[in-house]
Amino acid sequence: MSDTRPVIPADTAERQARAADPLASAFVSANAGSGKTFVLTRRVVRLLLSGTDPGRILCLTFTKAAAAEMASRVFDTLGKWTRMADADLARELAEIEGKPADEARLAGARRLFARALETPGGLKIQTIHAFCEALLHSFPLEANVAGHFSVLDDRGQAEMLATARARVLEKAAGDPTGPLGEALATVSAGAPDGTFLAAIDTLVAKRDALRRWIRQTGDLEAALTALADSFGLTGTETAGALATEIATSKAFNADYLAALLPVLDQGKATDVKLAERFRAALAETMPEARAALWLAVFFTGGAKARAGKSWTTKDVKAVFPDLLDRFDLEVARLSELEDRRRAVLTVTSTAALVRLADAVIGLYEAGKSAEGLLDFDDLVVKTADLLTEAEASAWVHYKLDHGLDHVLVDEAQDTSPRQWQVVTSLIEEFFSGVSARAETRTLFAVGDEKQSIYSFQGAAPHLFAEKARYFRQRAEEAQKRFHDVQLILSFRSTPDVLAAVDTVFADADARRGLSQEDATPVHEAWRQTEPGLVEIWPLVTEPKGEEETDWRLPLDHEGPNAPARKLAERIADTITGWIARGERLEGTGEAIRPQDVLVLVRKRGPFVEALDRALKARGLPTAGSDRLVLTEHIAVMDLMALARVALLPEDDLSLASVLKSPLIGLAEEALFTLAHGRPGSLFETLGAKKREPAFAFAHDVIAEARARADFLRPYEFFARLLGPDGGRRRFRARLGAEVDDILDEFLGLALDYERTATPSLEGFL
Repeated sequence: MSDTRPVIPADTAERQARAADPLASAFVSANAGSGKTFVLTRRVVRLLLSGTDPGRILCLTFTKAAAAEMASRVFDTLGKWTRMADADLARELAEIEGKPADEARLAGARRLFARALETPGGLKIQTIHAFCEALLHSFPLEANVAGHFSVLDDRGQAEMLATARARVLEKAAGDPTGPLGEALATVSAGAPDGTFLAAIDTLVAKRDALRRWIRQTGDLEAALTALADSFGLTGTETAGALATEIATSKAFNADYLAALLPVLDQGKATDVKLAERFRAALAETMPEARAALWLAVFFTGGAKARAGKSWTTKDVKAVFPDLLDRFDLEVARLSELEDRRRAVLTVTSTAALVRLADAVIGLYEAGKSAEGLLDFDDLVVKTADLLTEAEASAWVHYKLDHGLDHVLVDEAQDTSPRQWQVVTSLIEEFFSGVSARAETRTLFAVGDEKQSIYSFQGAAPHLFAEKARYFRQRAEEAQKRFHDVQLILSFRSTPDVLAAVDTVFADADARRGLSQEDATPVHEAWRQTEPGLVEIWPLVTEPKGEEETDWRLPLDHEGPNAPARKLAERIADTITGWIARGERLEGTGEAIRPQDVLVLVRKRGPFVEALDRALKARGLPTAGSDRLVLTEHIAVMDLMALARVALLPEDDLSLASVLKSPLIGLAEEALFTLAHGRPGSLFETLGAKKREPAFAFAHDVIAEARARADFLRPYEFFARLLGPDGGRRRFRARLGAEVDDILDEFLGLALDYERTATPSLEGFL
């Protein structure tokens, strides 16, 4: 087919040229598919063409994959120039730079590939974490880090944090009257274990911000005092004392109630219910419970004051003319007291969580320091401190000022405040008016607030617009060139799809939170003549009906009417129908094949598994999920349970799981017969019944696993179990052919473990 796509519009070409201008700083807001990587690559190439030393260019990306993609594109371009005909190269350089290229220019362009390769340190296209790691290795004394520190990976970090948390909780439980013990009692009394542990983990994850807050006030105790002050508390109030005060009313004292309650008893239903609420509060002896019941007399369950007019009937008000005035006074008194009580509870609980989290962080930091480790957060935090707070920061900046001329930031919308602090520190000198060197020095950032997906990791998409305004002002003050560019032409999608997006976000309510500026997004399509279709299916909901009562079904069992399963079945039926009917792609006219279909989901979960099963049930080849948490797959959980039993046969729960798994396949009734009323452990009972036909195979599997556990490496242990012993065949019979990918990945994990650690089954688990 001939290429009938339109040429790039002049307006877009002009915007791309301004974004790639090597003599100006630029902030580029780029829609999805608008050529962001192309512009980044083009800017690097133009910087090299302008004579910039490759070693003075720093390009910071968000992921290693993005860094590799950009480096590949740059070197592909430079490598292509070394063998391109003069006429073709002259035409390409003229397109890039907007001016004719002479012979000297051609010769210089051909030398760029070798120059970029031979430059000491090479062209620096890397993640911000890699840059920070290299910088800290260059200035370890100034940053106060170990000279040969290692970077802790996510798994190692999770293990160290879990160990630190366990030690803190153990210490707190062992000393209930100490600060940590009292803090643990406070948080455990107010929330379930999972809730307060998650809260501690959240604070630990935000440890940089937490530690900075503590340092700003001096120490932990000063910080907690400042916290109480911010709520207007003196530090002497207690929730118990305020609860007692809540239930002690002057407006509705004992004498007044003695006269009021009999009248309420003789009134209408509303009056009788009010009397019951009063008596329930008066009968309670525990301060907190009595306070709650007293509040319920005057407030609804939603903490909203009851309406005075409907609080009681006119007949009662006629007997007690001051009743409404007393009601208003009491509501005002209770509102103030309840606000103070909630403030005390909030401060007390927060202080307890902070105290526990600070102790966990202290142990974690001490453990890292003892082993010469830094985690990924440390890399950025310590670099930011090195460049802004350390006593030697001036020296570091002096050294860097002679090594960087151009900084490029990719995916700037996902840059965190601390990462922006690093970037800002690096390029502040660029806009000082009189730099240490006379060369043109620039900042380039590209991003799109709409595409930010890493806020949970600390990304602050709103800073993209704020930094653009800040650096535009700095450039103007220094009389430097600055371009603010928007790329709205999509090279990826078609007009119908882009129009659907713009239609959705034309509604002000729909686009709230999309970006800092409340403006309707605009997308233009390069593929103007190509077809597209947006089809909205009705929402799938679970029909109301009787709940599943079969206790033998797993807790996460999804019936045939579960929304995820119904949607998965519909998608699978639709794809099957396309292929069976021989429907064709509008763009090419070719028949639709399974590999032409891509299903995108919001997140990986039960729906993805249901869709995978539905597609394979119809014989459709599918690549399956692109990513999963391996240890959460049922087959892997069964394998690990068997390994635990091999190491510790007294683990009854793991043994029961293995007996029910495809590895053995014991029926529910047989497991009940084995387990119910047993005198000892489940393993001992299984040994006693090993000659019975129903349990002989189960005993042999467990005995063989125990015999191998002490002398086989993890990979060999599981490979023999899945291969010669028939484990894979049994898994496939129960879970389907898709389990093969899971089992292969699990065996690969075992091999990876053996390459980096002393092989042992216990260590692998």
